[in-house]
This record gives sequence, structure tokens and C-alpha cells, in this order.
Amino acid sequence: MDLIKPLELAALDPVGQGAQKLVFRHPDDPRVLAKVVNPRFIERRDERDRFYQKRRRIGHHRAFAREMIEHLVVRALHPGRLAPCPHMQNILGVVDTDLGAALLVEAVLDENGDLAPTLCDLVETGRFGPRERDALEEFFDWALDSNVLINDLSADNLAWHHDGHFVMIDGLGDRAGIPIRAVSPWLNRLYKRKKIRQLREAIEALQDAD
Repeated sequence: MDLIKPLELAALDPVGQGAQKLVFRHPDDPRVLAKVVNPRFIERRDERDRFYQKRRRIGHHRAFAREMIEHLVVRALHPGRLAPCPHMQNILGVVDTDLGAALLVEAVLDENGDLAPTLCDLVETGRFGPRERDALEEFFDWALDSNVLINDLSADNLAWHHDGHFVMIDGLGDRAGIPIRAVSPWLNRLYKRKKIRQLREAIEALQDAD
């Protein structure tokens, strides 16, 4: 994989899509994903943003910055040491593409090398059993004990690693203009308890729908 050469993604089909991002498999390494800003998001924000918002230096890449900050926050607890976090999708770097700057991340894969199912996939297909439930509780414990900021703890944002744990693949950081939770561990923990409760309710609703 050439880490310097700009990627050509525009002709490829994304493997994931959200309101803010498009996600592509890396054309040279299927173990890597490239996240770019969704062009539709850029168009909407250009139409709706206020004057001061359009003058942000980071432009439309705020979600990338939030994600990178949370990865550094986790590693700041162990400076100068190898400190990977199994519950967060590993960031590999930033690269230029024909769709703008892309955030390169390690793909969460299943045993066959395909993209791993999300928590939503597991619940909807009846694969959310005792092992997965225990792993989810382990993830919740980590989330509450850590100082990581989370803004979207949905079932689509947790991928199932075949080693037996969940990985958060999106939804990190604080979207607030003034990130109060970043300086208040109590508020941060309270907010995450709320998000965990909402996710439990969403899982029950998915199971009831079956």
C-alpha cells in the first residue's frame, strides 16, 4: 500500500454511508477503510451554515478532528508507550483523494475478511447471544470508565470483532459548540449513561420487532 500516492475513490462504490461521511475500502489494501466527507453534506452545510461557521479553519472536517482527538485522549493516558484501545477503530492517518481528504482507519473484519457485522446486524439476524451481550456490557464498562467523549452511541456504530469484543467505528467526540463534557468528567459520564440507556432501549425495540 502506497501511503503517499493520492487515492482515486470517486469511481468506487462506498461500503458505508452516513449523513456526513462516505466510507470506501482502500483500493490497495482491504484491511483499510478511507472515510471522506459526503459531498451532499458539503452542499447542505454550504447552504445552511451561518457566516461565522463558514469561516472555520477546519471547514467540513470537524467530524474527523473529533475522532482523532478522542484517539489521542486515550493514548495520552499512557505517554511514550504502546497503548492501543481495542474498543476504538484504529486511525492510520490522513491521505489525499479525488473526493478530498480521507481519514484512513483499520477495518473491523470477520473471520472471512469481510466487513464485520454491526451490533444492529447481530440483533436483527438473531445473532446477539450471551457472548455478544457480555461483550456489550464490557464495552459499556469501558465507555463509562474512560474519559472519551461520545456523541452517537447507536447500534450501527458498534462493530463486532471476531475476537469477541465491540469496536466503536463512528460517533466519537462532542458536537457541542462549547465542549463542556471535555472538562467535566461528571457530565461526560452522565451523558454516556443516557446514551447507554437509549441503546439498550433500541436493542429491545429491534428484538421486539422480530
